[in-house]
Amino acid sequence: MSKEPNPKSTITGEEPALDEAGLLITFRVIAIAMGGGLLGMLLMLPLLGGVPIVFNIFQTESIIEFAQFGGYLGFEPSLAVGIVLFVVGGATILPVLFLIAGAFLPPEEPRYLRGMTFASITWVGFLFAFWPTGGLLTVGLFIIISLVSHWIYGITLGYVLHRTVGIPQHSV
Repeated sequence: MSKEPNPKSTITGEEPALDEAGLLITFRVIAIAMGGGLLGMLLMLPLLGGVPIVFNIFQTESIIEFAQFGGYLGFEPSLAVGIVLFVVGGATILPVLFLIAGAFLPPEEPRYLRGMTFASITWVGFLFAFWPTGGLLTVGLFIIISLVSHWIYGITLGYVLHRTVGIPQHSV
């Protein structure tokens, strides 16, 4: 199928059919993406938080520092505010960003694995934001656990979208 604009839609102003322009991003699609993001957060947090707690290497300083963003909303930085901001961002902002960027990410098939690619990209920012202090074991566990946790999030987000409404494909 050609990616060329439909002459009828450009002349008459009619909306192109979904098969010509891909999935339209509606409130329903955004809500489903946010649900997938929330589910991804719920599935990743036991590994991301649980394993460091078991090994007694969980560090709260970077989360409290991240909670400084809560000051814009009138909240004092705390561990609870940091965790809430982390979950809210993963359940709202990142899914919407994936709706926009997911169409341009590899692999071509299966499309839900684009969520894993997206999560790998966001993981790099996570590394810089939450880098722990400590020895080789602490840093090594942080890198591995955080990457696998982000993959869990990304696969969940991608799979939920793929199975419900599809991953948007944009015409550029």
